[in-house]
Amino acid sequence: MLKFFFAFCITFFLLFHVYANSSDSTKVDKIKIDFSGFFRADYWYDSRQINDAVDGLFMLYPKAPDPDFNGKDINAAPSVNMLAMATRFRAGMNMPDLFKAKSLVFVEVDFTGMGSNVSFRFRHGYTKLQWAKSSLLIGLTWHPMFISDVFPTVASLNTGAPFQSFNRSPQITYQQKLTKGLTLSLSAVHQSDSKSMGPNPAPNESSSSYLRNGLLPNLNANLQLVSGSFTIGGSVDYKSIRPRLYTTSLNSKLTNKPKYVTSERINSFSSMVYAKYQGSKLTIKAKGMLGQNLYEHLLLGGYAVSKLDSVTGRETYTSTNHLFLFGNITYGKTVQVSLFYGYAKNLGTTDNFVSNKDRYYSRGMDIDHMYRVSPSISYIKDRFQLSAEFEYTATAFGTIDNLHKGKILNPSITNNYRLLMVAQYNF
Repeated sequence: MLKFFFAFCITFFLLFHVYANSSDSTKVDKIKIDFSGFFRADYWYDSRQINDAVDGLFMLYPKAPDPDFNGKDINAAPSVNMLAMATRFRAGMNMPDLFKAKSLVFVEVDFTGMGSNVSFRFRHGYTKLQWAKSSLLIGLTWHPMFISDVFPTVASLNTGAPFQSFNRSPQITYQQKLTKGLTLSLSAVHQSDSKSMGPNPAPNESSSSYLRNGLLPNLNANLQLVSGSFTIGGSVDYKSIRPRLYTTSLNSKLTNKPKYVTSERINSFSSMVYAKYQGSKLTIKAKGMLGQNLYEHLLLGGYAVSKLDSVTGRETYTSTNHLFLFGNITYGKTVQVSLFYGYAKNLGTTDNFVSNKDRYYSRGMDIDHMYRVSPSISYIKDRFQLSAEFEYTATAFGTIDNLHKGKILNPSITNNYRLLMVAQYNF
């Protein structure tokens, strides 16, 4: 009940702020629309088969070894591809003043499909009211854990995933300037494309229904300080999902197995800190995150079934715990060089869990740790950019010990290197 009261208080505060600033609004008839975007083509080579996203544009981590009858690794086969699906269009519209606030609408789409089905994809779409010391955003944009002011500068479209959050979600975000340079953000977030993992509609399939059925939105609070060339900040995040509406008896002797309503939830907490130095040519960024059940952020992790009732099929759950770090240095303007380093560590689960892998709702449950080193160089001329990047990702696969809170036994490194070339023309 306390959680619902907290959500109600946030909503009431946001609505009260709009109402308090609604009198004597200034009417502006002119609407200014700015169109922008870019054409982008990616060409890449991978040294082995990979776990990816968005038709391979996102290299997450290499696939684990899969020996054939003679002991040769099936996944050791290299691959190559080229796509121009990331080409993007944006429209920013400055709208009439509303409630004494400057207002805007922003929409962005690209051609990125799934499974080679190229089609328009809705990336961003929101309206924003901006007052002198506060703002209110409603719509689809980056999750508050992404931090649009501090994300890696890399040639790859993955922007550092899976070592930092990559997630766009529907949300209501209220920002308040507390003092000069210090801003507090409060967000109530739901899910659309970036979804949690779970048992329905099919085993190990992502769906927004788990958060929807939990009734409470994903809640986030962020505090950020900008002072001169430096940006520092931190946030806390809370999410509660309901994986099942009912369970089914596991009694094999029953022909018509009865169903039982369940309201079991999995609650998870995450926190992070980040920093950036922005000079005329030199930029340094760093971020650290401790997180539970962050599957929808394109990160390692999720949850597993900790207890299973053989009569009713009732499940209880336990979260995975992970540490994520990245550091990024960029130097130059016309010729720009960049170095990215990312690290992820599996800290195990909160409780022991069942050994049935069909009841692991997680990404990379068998990964102990992984890291990435990614140097790149770019030539930037006006709106045109050519980039080359070498991306080395090493992943330590092992055996899951479910009786010792998910400890990974005998981890062994499997690696992939990607050679990437990108041509991009902004407009």
